[in-house]
Amino acid sequence: IMVHIVPHAIDSGISPSNAAGILSLMAGLSVVGRITLGSAADSFGIKRVFSFSFSLVAVGFLWLLVARELWMLIPFVVVYGFAWGGCMTLASPLVGWLFGIKSHGLLFGVINTGFTFGSAFAPFLTGYIFDVTGSYQLAFILCFAFSILGLILTATLKLSGGK
Repeated sequence: IMVHIVPHAIDSGISPSNAAGILSLMAGLSVVGRITLGSAADSFGIKRVFSFSFSLVAVGFLWLLVARELWMLIPFVVVYGFAWGGCMTLASPLVGWLFGIKSHGLLFGVINTGFTFGSAFAPFLTGYIFDVTGSYQLAFILCFAFSILGLILTATLKLSGGK
């Protein structure tokens, strides 16, 4: 989404400077989400807050399917940026809770490698979908679907420590 939110906004009739502002706001809110949701996980548990973050990401993508004006993109940016920051922050402690810390560096490295491959492939796929269909709708539907899948998989995790 970070690669295609600006072209999507411009295609929706938003000025390039406002589209760039959307990306900046999303990144800034990601920082707020990292700190806020990371702290919340200390109080409420990693699984609960990670699930909450995935829920917000899914809601954001659902909203993005209808957002076509600047005022409509702002709620997406707020929700998605904040929630994505939480997801990113909680990935490392989640690995620790699931597998312990003995091989945390290796395991988190493998997970981040998978994330990096996904981050390289997804913008290409999204661009291809746009080129073929003339719209980002299918790509946003796939993002929503993968968010729901992530939420379901997170809900099935068995974490020690009860949270």
